[in-house]
Amino acid sequence: MSGIKITRNSSSILIILCLFLCSGTNSTAESIKIDTYDIVIQNAMVFDGSDKPAFPANVAIKGDTIIEVGNSINADAARVIDGKNLYVCPGFIDLHTHVDYGMYFPEHRSCLNYLKQGVTTVVVGQCGDSAWSIFEKAQDQIQRWTEKGIGPNAALLVGHGTVRRIVMGKEEREPTPEELDRMKSLVKEAMEQGACGLSTGLIYAPSSYANTDEIVELVKVIESYGGIYHTHIRGEGEELPKAVEEAIEVAEKTGVAVHISHLKAIGKKNWGLARQACGLIENARKNNLKITADQYPYRFSRGNPYTPLIPEFAWRGKEDPEGLTSSDVEKIFGLLRDSELIELYKKTTPYVPITENHEQFLNELPRRRLVQLVSQNWLNPSDFQGPDNTRERMLFLKRLKDPNESEMIRKAINDHIDSLSGAEDFIIGICVEKNLEGKSLQEAATIKGMSVPDVAIELELMGAKCVPMKICESDIEYIMKQDYVGTGSDGTMAMYGIGYPHIRSYSTFLHKIKKYALERKAVSVSHVIRSQTSLPAQIMNFNYRGWIKAGYKADIVILDLDNIVTGSSISQPHQFSEGVEYLIINGQVVLDHGEWNGTLPGKVLKRKGA
Repeated sequence: MSGIKITRNSSSILIILCLFLCSGTNSTAESIKIDTYDIVIQNAMVFDGSDKPAFPANVAIKGDTIIEVGNSINADAARVIDGKNLYVCPGFIDLHTHVDYGMYFPEHRSCLNYLKQGVTTVVVGQCGDSAWSIFEKAQDQIQRWTEKGIGPNAALLVGHGTVRRIVMGKEEREPTPEELDRMKSLVKEAMEQGACGLSTGLIYAPSSYANTDEIVELVKVIESYGGIYHTHIRGEGEELPKAVEEAIEVAEKTGVAVHISHLKAIGKKNWGLARQACGLIENARKNNLKITADQYPYRFSRGNPYTPLIPEFAWRGKEDPEGLTSSDVEKIFGLLRDSELIELYKKTTPYVPITENHEQFLNELPRRRLVQLVSQNWLNPSDFQGPDNTRERMLFLKRLKDPNESEMIRKAINDHIDSLSGAEDFIIGICVEKNLEGKSLQEAATIKGMSVPDVAIELELMGAKCVPMKICESDIEYIMKQDYVGTGSDGTMAMYGIGYPHIRSYSTFLHKIKKYALERKAVSVSHVIRSQTSLPAQIMNFNYRGWIKAGYKADIVILDLDNIVTGSSISQPHQFSEGVEYLIINGQVVLDHGEWNGTLPGKVLKRKGA
């Protein structure tokens, strides 16, 4: 313990007294050791969560709370962290993640790929999928994470798609009045149990089957709870302005705060539409509507960003227009009895052991939906499609020898590539010919002395994984500069080394600081910090988080700004970021000298009043 004197003032004493008196403990004011802290961070520069530059200060923590921020803090402490050459920031808040599925399972509850980025809070249940399994309720996930522990804090949303599937399956129609009432009751139940709001994924079935009126009716339910509506809008290409207008319409008709997820304009011909979308949002905000957004700072999208170089219709042709479909698979499973289907399901579901509620959910499913559930669990038709499917490959090569078909295929490839990004911005990520990794299709064509369509065909047949840069830098930077746009990774709790996730799961928050503030200087470091701390806390109504201030929760990142490393790439996506020297969540050190110490101090952040 350090034996250094501390200069105190009456406000800090009052804060300590209030914290202890409100904590529900039996401690008396006389027994409080106001001259001893759990953690003191000394000699650091502090970004407090505002857009102001960093300033020198020390930070004192007691329990889960920041008690003092100032130059004169030199008290005894259980631990003193030397912040020399480091920067203290509020913990980063991810407004849009899909880590809830991974965090269901014990192996991934630390959410290490996010801790390494400095993330202390995640907002889950996005794009219409509830933050809990379809056979559970919000309270089940809240209880599990509270009892077992999680790395970052988590705020839960109820998903419109999940609610619609429970009530209507995947039927493409309007709900009956009775079905709509049941959906409302499910949303209400989730809000009562602590969910912070509702999410939609309006490009995904079954949310995409809902009209605006249906969404409005469900959003009205969350209004009295102070909930927020997160929406993956109905289109991000040429439909972007119209999709933003729909989100604004929901805000107008409900009075609820509306948050647009991963705002962007996708596709080369749509570059520049971001300005129009932001103009619509700004006009709505001038009319006192609560509209905000988030973004991830990358030029490519999708959870698995690798995109076929040959469009599906050109790959298949007229002889085999569909191939194996989900309907084909359902026909096979439809021959089994219900009991046999349930037994097959139990052999593949990761949600084991099967709980009583899970069993009840299965037994109550209508026959058709049970068949769909089990067939989807067992066989995904897309796993049997592409260049490693011998049948499809043979038919494609046969068509390629036909002059008319060959011309059609090459034109389709050209159009496909141009519509997404252009050959100069379609990047080869993973390839058996390693010298091509990181090169564009245009560069590969030049190296090989081939046309772009021909090199695309060759790469596709050798199983190369390529990524189109579908979003332009000027749009990214324009959106980033808006003071109502926070940061949302749209990432997952990736299984380390398994599969091909988007690199946003490993690097979003530090990448945004390094590339756009430190290197490109498109925005200031403090602007980025605000977009990842106090702004998302304000958007989500998180009281006492998002700032380095006395009385606020001790969710703190201690950064080495000069040594940020974001090694994750489209060739090697599974690379942890570096630069977070210490991470503190609810007053507990989680990353110590950059390494996770096994602590799981995260809490479920229920909506205000729950």
